Amino acid sequence: MLPHVAVDDPGYYKALPSKASYAWVNKSYADPWVDHVARSTFDYWYDGTGNWPFNTAYAAALTTNAFVTRLPSLREAERFIRAGIPLAASISFGQGGLDGAPIGSTAGHLVVISGFTRAGKVVVNDPAAPNNSSVRRVYDRGQFERAWQTKSHGTVYVVRDAAHPLPARAGNVSW
Repeated sequence: MLPHVAVDDPGYYKALPSKASYAWVNKSYADPWVDHVARSTFDYWYDGTGNWPFNTAYAAALTTNAFVTRLPSLREAERFIRAGIPLAASISFGQGGLDGAPIGSTAGHLVVISGFTRAGKVVVNDPAAPNNSSVRRVYDRGQFERAWQTKSHGTVYVVRDAAHPLPARAGNVSW
């Protein structure tokens, strides 16, 4: 079994923004740093927070290194998990395309790959879950890989700190 990266803690790299930076957020919010990050990465031209360069620049300022790449398969993703580096993967799927997903379909959605089961299923943190206690999901490997490779062609955010070096490249890979 591949290790599971314990990314359930939102401060995985101990790199959350300072409390002072999100003091303006309503105190009743469970995860107030999310509003701060959304404000910090908002792209007014795009009119949203889906700008990959903005997001990686923000993440790198907190962790030391962040970039976007494409991985050809989940085998490459497994290498990052072994190195202790979770991956934010861009997925899309139609109705019935990803069993157990908290949404029925999506043209684009980010989930964090955090591990793999003994059987090779993909363990993710899926922010579309209705509450924090149901964010962790286990998806069928084939369904997940199709959802990840078909539209985004294996696009992931790689965010890491100095304590987590990149895995060695094998073959002709992008990172």
